[in-house]
Amino acid sequence: MHVTYLILGNSAAGVSAAEAIRETDALGSIAIASPEPYPAYGRPLISYLLEGKTSFERIGYKDDAFYERLNITALLGEGHEAKSLDSDAHRVAFADGSSITYERCLVATGSIPFTPPIDGLNEARNKTTFLTLDDALKANELAKEARNAADKEKRESNAVVIGAGLIGLKAAEALSHLVDNVLVLELAPRILPAVLDDEGASLLQHKLKQHRIVCRPGVSASKVICNSSGIATEMLLTDGTTVPCDFVVAAVGVRPNTAFVVEAGAQQGRGLVCDKSLQTSLPDVYAAGDVVQVTDALDGSQRPLALWPNAVRQGAIAGRHMANNPDAEAFESSFAVNAVDFFDISLLTAGVINPPADDASIQCDIRFDEDAGTYAKFVTREGFLIGYILLNRPDNAGIYTALIEKKTPLESVDAAMFDQAPLNYDFDEETRWERLHACYPTNRTRLGFAREEAPCKPPQREGKAEQ
Repeated sequence: MHVTYLILGNSAAGVSAAEAIRETDALGSIAIASPEPYPAYGRPLISYLLEGKTSFERIGYKDDAFYERLNITALLGEGHEAKSLDSDAHRVAFADGSSITYERCLVATGSIPFTPPIDGLNEARNKTTFLTLDDALKANELAKEARNAADKEKRESNAVVIGAGLIGLKAAEALSHLVDNVLVLELAPRILPAVLDDEGASLLQHKLKQHRIVCRPGVSASKVICNSSGIATEMLLTDGTTVPCDFVVAAVGVRPNTAFVVEAGAQQGRGLVCDKSLQTSLPDVYAAGDVVQVTDALDGSQRPLALWPNAVRQGAIAGRHMANNPDAEAFESSFAVNAVDFFDISLLTAGVINPPADDASIQCDIRFDEDAGTYAKFVTREGFLIGYILLNRPDNAGIYTALIEKKTPLESVDAAMFDQAPLNYDFDEETRWERLHACYPTNRTRLGFAREEAPCKPPQREGKAEQ
């Protein structure tokens, strides 16, 4: 099989790239290959699916006719995992023994879970990660089995989550609706170590405990104790204590799914190294999403930025360059922006949130209201906002993000905007004009805002999906 464009990955970056390619090239053949058997779905929604906040009908990322409408060949299922890439022959080989030649290829294979080297964890049959829809469905089955066993033994059911990052805590939230107790272990000294500071983490940890989620920062698992059937029943912790365990969710972290591309000779740092068109060091091989090493616009560090909006943006940029769109923009840099909720708790963060203590150019302005349960932190450097934390204070976080992105001098805005939800008149005239007209882009699809109005049907397994 030969195609003009081969996209490896069927999530945010890959789908966005396919849409961007079709803006310029209506005729070139496109194939999307993914080892997951489902049509594109919203991965950030898998925890809400377990909680009952969403459904299979609503988890779909695109409508049923997406692949047909864009004339895309969808190769979905376990056999379509990319195993090797030959950049000279422009060929990708898959797990089922098939191969595809291409003119241009996009690597949008996302992240894969990192499994910590904990004694007994690999042998435990009642464990799962929490990154894909199948992971969530397995967690749901393990929770049911745990409840049934606990009911028979007249005790409470217990889940253990290893890792208190965003994935681990969203898994914990979902599981709290399915089992009696959830214990979250985190080797770092605070929960959400990459997203919160000590004060914000302490407040969130207290609120999670009210929902029977106990977080233990500074403590991880030393050994998973299994019975003769390979079922984990207890866990020995690094502080010497032992806790009951009906099943385990390993959510320690993720790493870029790039092994087959690196073996082909692609340059890799902490992710694939790409130029401003998002082309890798291999000819006609591009990359987007979690696999790409990104330069942080605020501190200059280089690392993958495993966030859905970043994947959408990079996919669109890569797709335009692959299709030789003359208006294709360059990808320069980015910075982390997170928006998540836990129960009725909202958390929004962006940019630099834990600056070096010895940097005299950086100041932190903290607003903590213990009675209201709100926490805000604004990080500034030389008169510019470079980061914020908003816990239970979500109003107009996008405005603060815009201040960071546009490098707006804080002297040009009303200082009171950090005390309450900012209004347009708090900005200077030029910024007001840009904000008021931001909702009228000339090409909504190009900017990544277009969504199909038709409701999505439940994701279907391989053999039932539209081809």
